[in-house]
Amino acid sequence: MNIRLLAKRNIQGNAQRYLAYFFSIVLSVSIFFIYASFIFHPDVVHANIPGGQLISRGLIAAEIVIIIFSVFFIAYSNAAFIQPRKKEFGLLTLLGMSKSQLRKLIYLEQTMVSLISILIGVGLGFLFSKLFLMTISWLLAVEQPISFVFVPEAFIYTIVGFILLFQLLSLFSLFHIGNAEVVDLLKDKQKPKKTPFVSKWLIALSAVCLSISYYLACTLSLNNSYIRVLPIVFFVLIGTYFLFSQSIVALCSRLYRKKKSLYGGTNLITQTNLIFNIKDYSRLFFLTSIITAVILTAAGTLFMFSADLKKQGMDNIPQSIGWVENDASIYSVIEPSAVENVLKEDGFKILYEVNMTGVPITHMLPHMRTGEPNENRSLLISESDYNNAAALRKIEPAKLSGKEALYIFPYGGLDYQFVHKGEQKELHFGNGTIQVTMVGQRNQSIVAPIKAATTLMVVDDQLYHEITADVPLKEMARVRGYEVKDWEESMETSSEIEQMSNNHNQLQTRAPIYQEMKQGSILILFIGLFVSLLFFIVQGSMMYLRVFTNLEDKKIQIHALHRLGLTKKEIRQILSAEIRILFFAPFLIGVIHAIVAYVALSNLLESNLFVYSSMVIATYFLFQLLYYQVTKKIYERAVINSIK
Repeated sequence: MNIRLLAKRNIQGNAQRYLAYFFSIVLSVSIFFIYASFIFHPDVVHANIPGGQLISRGLIAAEIVIIIFSVFFIAYSNAAFIQPRKKEFGLLTLLGMSKSQLRKLIYLEQTMVSLISILIGVGLGFLFSKLFLMTISWLLAVEQPISFVFVPEAFIYTIVGFILLFQLLSLFSLFHIGNAEVVDLLKDKQKPKKTPFVSKWLIALSAVCLSISYYLACTLSLNNSYIRVLPIVFFVLIGTYFLFSQSIVALCSRLYRKKKSLYGGTNLITQTNLIFNIKDYSRLFFLTSIITAVILTAAGTLFMFSADLKKQGMDNIPQSIGWVENDASIYSVIEPSAVENVLKEDGFKILYEVNMTGVPITHMLPHMRTGEPNENRSLLISESDYNNAAALRKIEPAKLSGKEALYIFPYGGLDYQFVHKGEQKELHFGNGTIQVTMVGQRNQSIVAPIKAATTLMVVDDQLYHEITADVPLKEMARVRGYEVKDWEESMETSSEIEQMSNNHNQLQTRAPIYQEMKQGSILILFIGLFVSLLFFIVQGSMMYLRVFTNLEDKKIQIHALHRLGLTKKEIRQILSAEIRILFFAPFLIGVIHAIVAYVALSNLLESNLFVYSSMVIATYFLFQLLYYQVTKKIYERAVINSIK
């Protein structure tokens, strides 16, 4: 018997414990390799693929996330593997194994597992990289599919990178065991667990931090999001940590004092185990709940943004085809008849058209960040023209009289108030000036927000006619637009109209912009789902490791309880309850965090995302339930089979 053979047999003996860890590492390496194969693909490097460079940058960001996450996961797993085997290491030391030999044994075990994981991960990655390239080719809609080639850089970066990562983390994990005394290793499991300490102040701190983070998230808007994101993350992390380490412990202690429920069935054993293990579980609960929240928020955001893309396109680009003529007396950008002919020839039905004129004006508005007044340009239009266009888009009409005015800002996601009700404002047009009273501001677009028509100032019809009575048509601007049925399919038609126009900057077509956003969102969703899947597998593996860390102790406890008269059915109830708490307590908190994030996202997008968020949470729950059932079956079999 030598150390190499002993390490091999230890791995075989602990195969059940290594299973989830091994699978997670294989998946991490595979995804990393697939992404690296695309990043270093010759066609991507030489910019031969449209959009390839953009995807490459997204994949590089994903690679960094995978590496950072792998560091924490491998470090946690190494500690989880070593902790339950301290008695074994103590016995080996007592039998004559030196500290250097013990370090070598642990190092060989971790190195063997890591090398096998890396080799299998790279092999699977290479096997599925062809499928990945085919999918990317389809999503990018390239004429020639991306060729499958051997990419040496992908092999080098993946194999060398993960080997170095494993080696460094393995060396760090050896110091704790190497410096421990034999008596400490042998008696580590015999140390009695104390009743966990609970602080009322820390419970209050948890409630305050979570309340602040939820309030900041629920009142999030586009203009304050960049200020609030970091405080929200900070307060969520602090609040969640003390929620599990203090609040949940206090709740379990209170339940433990209710004797009526305590003496029913197997509750005494279940709750006693929980009260003394909850402190040990708190760190795992914290990590897995945060991971769950991150997965649900990221996957939900990507899915909701993709699903809500059509509505966003119609909100931000009011008509399928729209343009602005700086000189209302002529058509210098494109002739309306030419647009109509192209649409008719291609079989597209015009649902409605917009044709309005306005006077370019200047007025003072506060700067969004500094609040300092700045000169801004808008297009002055009549109340009738606005209401006609608003009716076509099913928007509430304006009601103005006298010298009242309504300011129209085209971007709904930005809730910054440039004007306030009752504010007096001077409007400058040509050589004239008029003072109006503002009735408010609306953040919605009714015509193509281009150049002079980016923002609108709506006034009463009579006042508008008084202002424009002496303004020649050539000094006015004209806004034209056509809404088309089945506009999503008008890519080629839109391109033809753009080529016919004399000034592309004055013309806006919805279909190309929508298709570009859709393509990008699908790619991001595709990449994000891979990373989310990895996160899910890893957080599930952390719980799996935690379950099997105390397997030997659990076998001893269950064996003793069985001798006292507990049936196998009751034992299964105890084991199921413990694993259920481990899997679903952090899941519940993670879901609550994610729901608050969905509320913030709904506010930003000004859309009801209840259906989309429910679908994401339900899908995640089903995966979590499946993972729980598999882990429970394996754990129950391992424990119950040990009963003689």
